[in-house]
Amino acid sequence: MRYWFSTKRYDRLAFLFLASGTAAILIPLWSPGIPNPGDFLMSIHRIFELDSAWENGIFYPRFGINLNFGYTAPLFQYYPPLASYLGLFFHSLGLGLIASAKAVVSLSLLLAGWGMYIYAGTLLKSRLAALVAACVYLLSPYLLLVIYERGAVSESLTWAILPWLAWAAHCYTETPRRQYGLLTGAFVALAMLGHNATALFVVPLVALYVATLAAWGRDWRALGRVAGAFILGAALSAFYWAPALLEMNLTKSTEFMFSGGTSIEANVKTLTTLVQGSLVALYAGPERFRFALWPLIAGAAGMISLVVSQRRHPPLLWFWVTALAVVLFIQLDISLSFWQNIPFVRFIQFPWRLYGIAAFAIALLFGAIFTGPLALRTAWQPTLATALLAICAWLSLVTLRPAALPNWQAMDAGAINRIALWERGRVGYPLFGDYTLRTLSIDDRGLALSRPVEDPMRLPPIAAPESLEVRAENPLRYVLDVRSSHPWTLRLHRPYFAGWQVTQDGAPVPVVPGGVGGLVTAELPAGEYRVIANFGDSAVRRAANWISIVALAIGLVWLLPWRRWWVDVLLVVGVAAAIGAYLAWLQNDGRFARYPLTTSAQFEEGIWLVGIDLPSMRYCTDDTIPLRLYWFTDRTPITDYKSFLHVITPDDTAKVAQIDTMPFDSFNPMTRWEPGELVDYAQEVPLQGVPAGRYTLLIGLYDQETMQNLRVLDSTFMLPGDRVRLADLEIVDCGS
Repeated sequence: MRYWFSTKRYDRLAFLFLASGTAAILIPLWSPGIPNPGDFLMSIHRIFELDSAWENGIFYPRFGINLNFGYTAPLFQYYPPLASYLGLFFHSLGLGLIASAKAVVSLSLLLAGWGMYIYAGTLLKSRLAALVAACVYLLSPYLLLVIYERGAVSESLTWAILPWLAWAAHCYTETPRRQYGLLTGAFVALAMLGHNATALFVVPLVALYVATLAAWGRDWRALGRVAGAFILGAALSAFYWAPALLEMNLTKSTEFMFSGGTSIEANVKTLTTLVQGSLVALYAGPERFRFALWPLIAGAAGMISLVVSQRRHPPLLWFWVTALAVVLFIQLDISLSFWQNIPFVRFIQFPWRLYGIAAFAIALLFGAIFTGPLALRTAWQPTLATALLAICAWLSLVTLRPAALPNWQAMDAGAINRIALWERGRVGYPLFGDYTLRTLSIDDRGLALSRPVEDPMRLPPIAAPESLEVRAENPLRYVLDVRSSHPWTLRLHRPYFAGWQVTQDGAPVPVVPGGVGGLVTAELPAGEYRVIANFGDSAVRRAANWISIVALAIGLVWLLPWRRWWVDVLLVVGVAAAIGAYLAWLQNDGRFARYPLTTSAQFEEGIWLVGIDLPSMRYCTDDTIPLRLYWFTDRTPITDYKSFLHVITPDDTAKVAQIDTMPFDSFNPMTRWEPGELVDYAQEVPLQGVPAGRYTLLIGLYDQETMQNLRVLDSTFMLPGDRVRLADLEIVDCGS
């Protein structure tokens, strides 16, 4: 039964049954709110970060550009991106960010059930057995725990991919058809991009399964070709996992992962605490991370059937019995030597994450009952299967409602924004702290705190250039025109990470981390020249990218009819070059997000306004004016100045709109800035209640304690009262 989707009536009915069952299981998920303010909310914020990157012309970001209060953090360098891209896809269809994350989880559960139906049908040779296995897999308490209690969107993808990977690899072992090889490679890659921690176990598990299948049939050539498909899949996803693994030492992530409550040692169990004490699955309380009782009973029934009627069952089921036993064993404290001595396995963090493998094995074993002795009573099979599945459904779903889940939190789409993200970061948020760079000298929460005047880590002032103009910018690339009569120091409002490059008229300039934040720092000479600072690829990332590009080219060429080997080689080289050129074009100078207006205003304390980005000079009444401000400072200010943005009448007799705030909406005070730092951030001015007409937008700085405006030393557009004119605006009534 090797097919994607049969057009036969019973397969269509099976799909409709599984889809309907999945929808019923997911009804509580679509209640208002979110399942978990930890994992699920972080999944939502990852979609938010990816969406922000795309808005800035960055289509595969390594960094989350809003993290760490605008300093950024290497989020997508280390966290698998598949769930975020799927969420972005749903968001592009019009769903809100919360709904998009729920859509990813919903799709995962549907694919998990359907994939199990396809794979179990292939292995067990019975559609009824396959349908039972699929339903038991859908009802697995651990899969539902992942969704409803943990809200682990990325991990839910693993348990959706597992049956598809097992099916494709099984088929490719039995027959050398190319489509199965390509599918095997694709599912290996998706597993790595979906949730790399669980993929470290799932991919080798399926590889062992293939080896067992090939050994059973004594088809060693099959083992070779499937190994090639696995290598292809690993190569396809190398652009992510290779840098994540090989550049892990650039962050403090391992200290967080392997200590305290997130360590393996804190999460193994004793024999008496391995299994829940209730027949009804528990999703809350101290027993929620124990293995549910009823699936073990179902698995035991399947093993008894396997022993009683071995001739009616495929021998490969014993492989899954072994997998189940191993997974349960390594949950116990007596298995600590395995976790402590085998390379990389500690990255799973929580051994109970492997319950998904146990759930998969149990579903197969229980489904296999309907290919054993029960096959003799064909007329009773559907009735008995329905009754047993109804009991399983009740045991799994009776406690599965938001009111019974303590982690369920009321939240709507309006709460997903940059300010709310920073509010969480100020009190400690794993999205910030998990990827703390080793060059950061303070806690990540300290980036939002004022720096005292007596701070011994303050750097001395620099000599500022006479002219600094921002010509183009996105969060990871700046083009600056500079005129300076002396050498000077440039620092970007970005942490240094391998791959940052600075050039002066095309010549590379050494880049180092500087200041408390470990900022991108370059020493520049006197003269008049263009500076380009951009985040590129390290040697590791370049190599990994090309491995994935070549692997993709091989996969595409493999789809074509067979040719002579040298033709295939030429095609692979040509396709890889075309893909590489296209990706380079996506990152070229034409992909900037903004081209700021040159606006020069020098304030006291060495603070310069060097540019603004204003998308338009014409707005509707009750609109919001979005702009971006670009500042440069030659010293660390001694006071946390506030900026004011006023909309005034042309004759300066009336102020019709204003906003007063510290930089980054008060999450990055000026005393945190370093000498030579170029700082840019978004700001909005609401126009609610402003009548149609012509107005002027102006800016200034003031001391919060004295309420005195900071003196403007030099500006072409200076107004009385130490204010600087930014632009003349037209406000129109768009409703008339």
